[in-house]
Amino acid sequence: MDLLLARIGPPQNKLKMVHVAGTNGKGSTCATLEAILRAAGYRTGLYTSPYLQTYNERIRLSGMPIGEAALTDLVRRTAPVVEQLACEGVHVTEFEYGTALALCAFAQARVDIAVIEVGLGGRLDPTNVITPLLCAITAIGMDHMQYLGDTLEAIAGEKAGILKPGVPVVVSHMEESARRVIAATAERVGAPALFLDGKEAVCLLESAHGQRIRFALGDFCLNGAEFALPGAHQLDNAACALSCALKLRTLGFDLSEAAMRAGLACVRWPGRLEWIGNVLLDGAHNPQGVGVLCAYLRRHLDPAHTVLLTGMLADKDVSGMCALLRDRARAVVTAPPPVPRAMPPQELADCFAKAGAREVTACTDAETALKSARSLAGPDDVIVCAGSLYLIGTLRTLLCGEEKHGL
Repeated sequence: MDLLLARIGPPQNKLKMVHVAGTNGKGSTCATLEAILRAAGYRTGLYTSPYLQTYNERIRLSGMPIGEAALTDLVRRTAPVVEQLACEGVHVTEFEYGTALALCAFAQARVDIAVIEVGLGGRLDPTNVITPLLCAITAIGMDHMQYLGDTLEAIAGEKAGILKPGVPVVVSHMEESARRVIAATAERVGAPALFLDGKEAVCLLESAHGQRIRFALGDFCLNGAEFALPGAHQLDNAACALSCALKLRTLGFDLSEAAMRAGLACVRWPGRLEWIGNVLLDGAHNPQGVGVLCAYLRRHLDPAHTVLLTGMLADKDVSGMCALLRDRARAVVTAPPPVPRAMPPQELADCFAKAGAREVTACTDAETALKSARSLAGPDDVIVCAGSLYLIGTLRTLLCGEEKHGL
């Protein structure tokens, strides 16, 4: 990454950035912080992964995906560098190249600030070549264990690898064992750390589609703010984003209470507890994320009126997720996410049956699965889609296409 960026810029040296790591919640935190910055009038960049429907979503400028022409122009100008490096024996991965494209796009657009989401882990992630103004670490959970380690402490150590000397970090509420690792790393590298305790943000009024919250940190209080992202788990993400906003205020950014309220009210994070008609899309793809989804379902949906449409990746804790989801729907439909790592739908159906699910149907593709789920759902039933962001993206494309054509 250092070599690639040196050859094409280096664009990161022109940017002010916030760097966000974590197992779950980092995307929501990034989206919320970016919305606050944009509401305050700043030109923003937002880099996230994976995308749901189009690659352009990963690179956002002032809230909008980068245009086809701009992305094509960036590729034309930088691809020869990638090809030359390959000739020299340095092979750039897709994610490395995508990260470089995002940094180039933000530098070219002269954004005031960019919010950068870590792809995987932190210490060895391609995004970790940047020196940000501020870091944040959201909830730590058991995911990508084959790369990051099989304990919370090991995974936390990888996430803490983004910390830099003198760069402050906001740390979300998390398990004490993970918190200790991050605290030790922050002390070792000299990164001033703010640890949140999970009580900063509270829900005053909740619905299936959003919530009203109160946030308090030190002498600052934001009371009765409308927050567009539903789910109790989003309280910690809102607290992290708002705490980052307060940190940025100390670094010279003009982030008023009005901008914070406006950002919270307008933030959108597609595919995460997102309603399209009677279909609920959620990108929960590990036991921690599925546990959060199930907590939301328990509060708002009756299993007797719920059909689950799911597909999972074979390298995830499939049995653990099946055990959590089996009681949240009266029928389960399985489909393969459109990636090579997908678990075959019949195997997933067998896992659900073994976990105790009563009615399970395996389908060969997402479109067939959506039709099957609808045939099983009554007029007052809800279809819940979860298990893989790749599948959620495919289903979202189908559903948005139906809405566009009035179906």
